[in-house]
Amino acid sequence: MSGVSLAELRRHVAARPAWRCRVCAAPWPCQPAKLGLRIQYAGNTVALMLYLCALLHDAIEDRLGTSPGDVDPTGLFSRFVGWARRRSPDSVG
Repeated sequence: MSGVSLAELRRHVAARPAWRCRVCAAPWPCQPAKLGLRIQYAGNTVALMLYLCALLHDAIEDRLGTSPGDVDPTGLFSRFVGWARRRSPDSVG
């Protein structure tokens, strides 16, 4: 993603209640959003994890409100939080 500014990465925000990226329509957090969050929270993994857990809670609440029979806690955890637990610099996805 060389040449992409942090401002561009920050444009990749979630459209609720579907939790898809407003820019690229990928499931949020999309790859640019993950990279932006890693940069934004560099050196503060605890804050990043707390933020992502709060968003996970919101996503589960939204899913329960729109598709209660289609809630996959494991999948949602991996999507919202699991990626941030990886330590290597090239593990943004």
